Amino acid sequence: MTIGRQFKLLRRERGLTLKMAAHGILSVSSLSKFENGTSQLAADRFFLLLDQLNLDWDVFAKPRSRDKQPFLQRYLAAARHADVQELASILRQLPLANVNQRLLLHLTLHNDAPERFSILPHEQSQAQSLLMTTADWSLLLRLIAVQLAKIIGLDELSQLIAAFSNQIQRPNTPQDHFNLANRTFLAAVLRYVAAGKLTEARNALNLIGQATVGDLGIEFQIACVKRLLMIYSSDKVVALQGRQEFLQLKKMLAQLGAPAWTATWLPTIERLAAAKGCSQEA
Repeated sequence: MTIGRQFKLLRRERGLTLKMAAHGILSVSSLSKFENGTSQLAADRFFLLLDQLNLDWDVFAKPRSRDKQPFLQRYLAAARHADVQELASILRQLPLANVNQRLLLHLTLHNDAPERFSILPHEQSQAQSLLMTTADWSLLLRLIAVQLAKIIGLDELSQLIAAFSNQIQRPNTPQDHFNLANRTFLAAVLRYVAAGKLTEARNALNLIGQATVGDLGIEFQIACVKRLLMIYSSDKVVALQGRQEFLQLKKMLAQLGAPAWTATWLPTIERLAAAKGCSQEA
């Protein structure tokens, strides 16, 4: 498959017309010829198109083995299963010049295995500065934001989620980027609840309404976190209802066979709920 054809398929997956993808970069006819393989594009034009679609050049590579797969493909597969060994292997193979990719891995390894991997203060500051000074976040930067939300100071967390909220209001944002934003907002909710900042927690949860979800794991997490906030309500009737509904959701998860994605967030929600007596039968 030619690069042009591959680009065409990715463009259509995102629901973009030729005119939308080409806007401000090149003519519609030039893009059409490129996609159909009748002409080539200058490298600078092609990279502008990738940025417009929030694509990484790695997706056009043709891997021969797992070690030669595109970086984001390997990272996402390992991060989804919290495969610390694979994440560390990816880091060892990355050139030192791949600064942002290495930063993402450092953050992820620290969050998944803090007892084994530390994050340096300057790395956290570097990640924060990178996000706050970049107008349009690539997929790589959005992944960095997801990880940073788990460790950034609470005083700075509101700035991060506000910045992510602005990013997903941009036109033509892919669905997977909405899901990354929702993961960031949910991480913020749990951190705020743990710190007793319930108003901030509700504000962060409300941001999820800006985007559709479409990811079953995130849908369940949203449902559980909503019940968690009910449990923390000063209204005893609401708190009791939240406890009952949360326990029902846990049963539903068990009936689904405890999918792998529950392992990364359900224990945290359970601990916060138990702190308010959710483990007790109503």
